[in-house]
Amino acid sequence: MQPLIARYLGELDALLKNEGFLCPLFLILSGVGLATIETAMRFPVRLVESGPAGGAIFAAHIARERALDKVLSFDMGGTTAKICLIDSFSPQTSRSFEVARVYRFKKGSGLPLRIPVIEMVEIGAGGGSIARVDRLKRITVGPDSAGALPGPASYGQGGGCATVTDADLVLGRIDPEAFSGGRLRLDRAAGEKALARELASPLALSLPLAALGVSEIVDENMANAARVHAIESGKDVAGRTLVAFGGAAPLHAARLAEKLGIERVLVPPYAGIGSAVGFLRAPVSYEIVRSWFQRLDAFDAERANALLAAMREEAEAIVRKGAGEAPLLESRSAFMRYQGQGHEIAVELPLRRYRKSDALFLRKRFEEAYSRLYHRAIPGVEVEALGWVLRLVAEIPRKAVAPPQTPRPWAPKPSAKRPLLLPDSGEFLCVPVFERKALKPGAEIAGPAIIVEEETSTVLSRAFDARIDAYGTIELIRRPRSG
Repeated sequence: MQPLIARYLGELDALLKNEGFLCPLFLILSGVGLATIETAMRFPVRLVESGPAGGAIFAAHIARERALDKVLSFDMGGTTAKICLIDSFSPQTSRSFEVARVYRFKKGSGLPLRIPVIEMVEIGAGGGSIARVDRLKRITVGPDSAGALPGPASYGQGGGCATVTDADLVLGRIDPEAFSGGRLRLDRAAGEKALARELASPLALSLPLAALGVSEIVDENMANAARVHAIESGKDVAGRTLVAFGGAAPLHAARLAEKLGIERVLVPPYAGIGSAVGFLRAPVSYEIVRSWFQRLDAFDAERANALLAAMREEAEAIVRKGAGEAPLLESRSAFMRYQGQGHEIAVELPLRRYRKSDALFLRKRFEEAYSRLYHRAIPGVEVEALGWVLRLVAEIPRKAVAPPQTPRPWAPKPSAKRPLLLPDSGEFLCVPVFERKALKPGAEIAGPAIIVEEETSTVLSRAFDARIDAYGTIELIRRPRSG
């Protein structure tokens, strides 16, 4: 692939320059950072999961801006939903990723790559995900998608599949006349016909209940994926703030938060294009991994120092091409395991020259990391390191900006009303509709309600109220539970 992608990127660079774009060209990497086009041409494998990485960077920026230690990033577009854990303002990362999966969202069915990536769970749950009834008379959603062309049945472009977008339209979450800012008017009758044929008739359900079934299945699939991902990472979703972005995420965020027991949801400005905004927030960076087997009871400190120094020199030469003389932030880690185990875990390393006596310190770091994942350490078993990682990030200059003052609350007037089916009752209720562009900081809205904008709509269930905070973000706060 390298010669093909290198040629493509070279042609792209030449075309941009011919059009007068003489500024530097950077590409987003799969592991949180930007790289020069020369680096991307040498190592194109690091671009493989770069799109979703932009979304995680976007959510991490919001977490840092608001000093949120624990965030769950929720990115739902037309084809997939991506969920990422963000702790201490940084997305969780991994050393491996699968491509060319036989079963697209099934772990272990593809080709594993050893590259730095943002760790996220990806499932076939997007606006275009196809809904159907299986042989056991169950509603299933995805993982296949109708895509953008022909797209959901309601797009009116020849597609006949019932999708999540068609269900959201029937439920009243989407205005067919204002979809995509009015640029694409939805065909409600075509969406209803597809849902009736594929789901309502086979299950002898009313059309609204069939649509609700599709929505509930897709929301539960996402909630279950988030729970499993957190458990596999030795973490929990409880107590986190959900940051929702992507064209479909704000439509489903409140219901997903209910299922996960999350009390707070943020829908930032430009939520519909969150990944693209994340690209603009990414720093120039590079990560190097070197294999070197080393048992800690025979720790060779001098060789470790020499290895990490050489890695720093190589990484700095690459980063300086895009970052110039900007200050560089270094981080180190090692992949370690107990002797005899078949898997390793990442262990953060201190930034200093090592001595032989540091073997005990490194073992302690490993046991702390191991205990966080498995709630115990194994005494009497030697620890060994297999891979060493060094990452350099060019520091982005940030002006000290005082947090905006809390705005005074005020009650906006709705621009319209429309029927919305509420999941808790299974019945339609006429709810107020608000234009996001008319909502200034301090606006307070009681759920249920809908807040519309060009790229998406935010649906407030009965369990949430909303306010516009000082940053212009829609903040959904769960109401106190009675009893």
